[in-house]
Amino acid sequence: MRKICCLLLAWLALAMNSLAAIEVAVPNDVLRDYLRLVPAGRDIDAIRDYSGEGARRDTVELILFQQALRLGGVSDEIRFVPVDSYQRNLVEVEQARLLATATSVWASDVKTSPARLSEPLIREGEYVVGFYTLAGNSKVENATIDELRQLTAITNKAWKTDVATLESLGISRIISATTFPLIARMLNGGRADFTMISFKPTPDMAFEVEGIRLVPVQGIKVAMPGSRHFLVAPGAEGDRVLLALNKGLNQLRREGRIRRAYSDGGFFNRRVENWRLLNPSLYRP
Repeated sequence: MRKICCLLLAWLALAMNSLAAIEVAVPNDVLRDYLRLVPAGRDIDAIRDYSGEGARRDTVELILFQQALRLGGVSDEIRFVPVDSYQRNLVEVEQARLLATATSVWASDVKTSPARLSEPLIREGEYVVGFYTLAGNSKVENATIDELRQLTAITNKAWKTDVATLESLGISRIISATTFPLIARMLNGGRADFTMISFKPTPDMAFEVEGIRLVPVQGIKVAMPGSRHFLVAPGAEGDRVLLALNKGLNQLRREGRIRRAYSDGGFFNRRVENWRLLNPSLYRP
């Protein structure tokens, strides 16, 4: 009887765990745009067109995260937990307070982490971005790389790959802000001249955050080294999520849906195909 009771309790615990929501970290600004792109009631599994208001690299990744989990056999409720900064996202998952990041992270940022990386969403050599400045700042919008080297860039010091890439291009005047909305506010306030972000799907590739409109510096783009992945917490529940994510991501890649999502989100962007790539040795088409 005791053995039967123990088995029953174990089964009940397993059932309760399977019903618990999977809590994942999402930056605040990404979650706001995602809710514009995927309003309540939209069937995530049915999405094949990832375009729309709010579409960008980060928001389509939230869709891919959910689609991959379900294709991998995990149908638990997914609860997005707003987290202020990239670095805090990493910490919350590394310490298993949250089960995963629902946006991708650089593999190089978690080399010594107890958390695990999923299969890559963006593979080595695929990451190409632009310089962005405040709309109407014609001096910067049409600047050359030599002119940008005399100006002030802003990024987040926790984005180590961004900082290293800027420095490799001879850009030495770099200041830091902890979140992207703060970066936009500092550009708007004239405390910096430009930042480096992925291209957007809008006709002019502009991006608006908190009412601040940013546009790309014309004619130049930058490749960034490294691959990007979902980060998954250590532990048994993390193992279950990681296994499902990898199975689903492999299927999404075979079906071409990862490429489609990033194209719809403007990350893979045909409008910049003929722009000058400043560091072509890092690009692997």
